[in-house]
Amino acid sequence: MNEALRHLNTTEQETMDGSPAAARDAAGFISIKFQCGPVKEHGVNGTSIENVLELLLRRLEGFQRGPFVCDENGRAIGYLKLAMEALEERTQKREAAGVEGTNQSH
Repeated sequence: MNEALRHLNTTEQETMDGSPAAARDAAGFISIKFQCGPVKEHGVNGTSIENVLELLLRRLEGFQRGPFVCDENGRAIGYLKLAMEALEERTQKREAAGVEGTNQSH
């Protein structure tokens, strides 16, 4: 195991993969800590994009079961599902390439 990755912090994560390891909305209601480094090396220390998409999907599906049902919510649900499918495809390709759980590209 790479010792430098074992002690990865959020600044190093952004330098490594180009994306912020944390995100906040402008109003200050949302604070997301994304996974830093591969789970196999660091354990679970944050959430994934897939988890965030799942939360958004559940929220919109709730709207569709209540008084806010509309075509636009339905389309947004479809797009979120497409995004989740694309990320699952990425995982499958990474597994096939033997790089899933690492900081290597496929």
